[in-house]
Amino acid sequence: MSLYQKLSRLAWKTGEYKVSEDAVADGKGLTGAALRDFLRSKMEWIVAREALEPTAASPQSKEGRMKLAQYVKFREEKFGGVLFETKSEKVFTLSQTGAAILREIVAGGVESEVVARLRERFADKSGALEKEAKEFIADLRAKGLVTE
Repeated sequence: MSLYQKLSRLAWKTGEYKVSEDAVADGKGLTGAALRDFLRSKMEWIVAREALEPTAASPQSKEGRMKLAQYVKFREEKFGGVLFETKSEKVFTLSQTGAAILREIVAGGVESEVVARLRERFADKSGALEKEAKEFIADLRAKGLVTE
């Protein structure tokens, strides 16, 4: 894991986007303020990318796009992930596979696009992943954790 990845994870968990002077070199010659600026630019890029709404001409128009329900929060963990349904205070633990599916749902798209991205990402030739992902998404919908 690169220093950038470590710092990004630490910043995400703590909410502080500062680089200590102890972490001055990342092997690319970035130190102190330059490293902080680099990390800040990457985090701003991620925020800007996640804030983009698909255009009406896009195949991912708002209609049919999956998203987390209003009171549902997703958090990735080392073991996979956690879904919090804050209204009823239910907590669901997810395997790494479940967390990968939720990441794709959060990224946006209709069910077929989400499944296609998963199939491509994990090079699933057998089709087992597609079947399990569709069942998992159906279960999330049935529990009211995912909406369109």
